[in-house]
Amino acid sequence: MTQPPISRDLALERIRHHIQEHQTNPVELPLFESLGLVCGQDLFAVHATPAEPRSTVDGFAFASQSIRMATPDTPITLSVSGQIRPSTKSPAALDSGCAVQILTGGPLPPGADCVVPAEDARIQEGALVFERPLGAREHVRAVGSDLKAGTRIIRRGEELNAQALAALAVSGSQTAKAYRPPQVLALALGNELDPPSVEAAPGQTSADNLLLVAGALLQRGVPDVTAEVCPNDLERISNRLGQGTYQCIVTTGGTGPGQRDFIRKAASDAGFHPLFDGLALTPGKSMFVAVRGATLLFALPGTPWAVFSLTQAIVLPSICWLRGRTLPTPSPILAKPMLPLQSPPLGWERLVPCTVSALGAELQAHPLLDRSREARLDMLEAQGLLIVTDTTDANELLRMIPIWENRRGHRLG
Repeated sequence: MTQPPISRDLALERIRHHIQEHQTNPVELPLFESLGLVCGQDLFAVHATPAEPRSTVDGFAFASQSIRMATPDTPITLSVSGQIRPSTKSPAALDSGCAVQILTGGPLPPGADCVVPAEDARIQEGALVFERPLGAREHVRAVGSDLKAGTRIIRRGEELNAQALAALAVSGSQTAKAYRPPQVLALALGNELDPPSVEAAPGQTSADNLLLVAGALLQRGVPDVTAEVCPNDLERISNRLGQGTYQCIVTTGGTGPGQRDFIRKAASDAGFHPLFDGLALTPGKSMFVAVRGATLLFALPGTPWAVFSLTQAIVLPSICWLRGRTLPTPSPILAKPMLPLQSPPLGWERLVPCTVSALGAELQAHPLLDRSREARLDMLEAQGLLIVTDTTDANELLRMIPIWENRRGHRLG
């Protein structure tokens, strides 16, 4: 029996629950290998950095107390001996009445608490001359001034970016626990389709949906995407769905009620059972999601606009969860539409492409509603998808799904 369509929010909640039940364990990886992955546990600074006071300039280190009585009339001199480099290990304690040359990043010797920059130092006959006192900790990086021991650097479910990895490295970590990204299969179903890598034969069409899906996944941090064209044949579709160890499969085409729409039967034959079948959403009402063990199958319609919209609204948030994120990205933000929008039927939602601009603290959305121009331009220019409901008021802020990156490079995710 056909299932009634469900809301986009409920669909995402079912997907999230399924992913949580089948979440793989994070693995310990060297820091360089974990770049761009999602962190598998809260990570903290192992030790303070710097672990000892260090100079912020090239100059001379000394004890500030030794020149506290210095004046122009009664200058104080300190003899200078030795040199401390950033690589110096455990420098010797500073003798009374002495200073030591120190390079930027060098550890202060015991007994020193201050550094005078080389350009400000007055040298006479090899000795430092001071005509005024200097305060403690001048030109000194204190212990823990970058990070204190135990400071949380990153939370579980956040992406391990360059800043986090640098902080982990300098504070004593060599590895990080991270979730490996899922392996994904993208299948464009249709006898009329040729792979985008070859020139389409006469009467054939390039499988642009593969680029819409695989490209979005690659941008979202999924490097292992297999993209293929599959003929519109029940047995061949079913066999391909049964091959491999993919955590996620995305198909385009074949979700309609026609006699040549095979994906539902092929999914069933390959051991999948539906998580939901149909969305109260336009475009994309015929989309369904099925599961087999830990594997998720996203079956999208074949029209490019539906593939584009559903990839942004359903597939990408789900992929973020599959990668280990605790929150989906992109997630809806609020924007004010600058044109009135037609409401969908009762209980349904409609996705409307838009560009965005800022007016003060308010984000304004400019719906792309001109049906007299090329339809593909909406996809090229869209910076967001407004979520229009049957209760939408003309003056209220609407939720908008930000597009990760449009052709002009504007990033909103």
